[in-house]
Amino acid sequence: MNKNIVTTVALVMIILTGMTQNTDFSWEKEIKNVKATVQVMSNGELFVIVPDSNSNMRYISQQLPEEYKKDGLKVTFTGWEGKIPPNVRMMGKPLKLTCICTTKSEQQKFKLKKRKYSFK
Repeated sequence: MNKNIVTTVALVMIILTGMTQNTDFSWEKEIKNVKATVQVMSNGELFVIVPDSNSNMRYISQQLPEEYKKDGLKVTFTGWEGKIPPNVRMMGKPLKLTCICTTKSEQQKFKLKKRKYSFK
């Protein structure tokens, strides 16, 4: 009987915790044709997109193609800038990409298969 109570309480806590953590972002404004550089963070697992016009800004996108995850790759992107929810710390602003591309010279330098990716 005690196992059933403990299991029920644990299940309720897991469900409530999942409900409180909202992973959806609200998309504030569209940004177009931003020239930027892909950078790898110190842990080697997180890649950020840093605009050339503002080196203090960082964007994080789950849509960044795997082959574009190269430190120093120069890209141009269009997308939607997200709003960071209150009480959430992130390494950069969320970014919902609509298009990301690179130059022919960057494609050859980093041995990329595609120069342009478009997202819906």
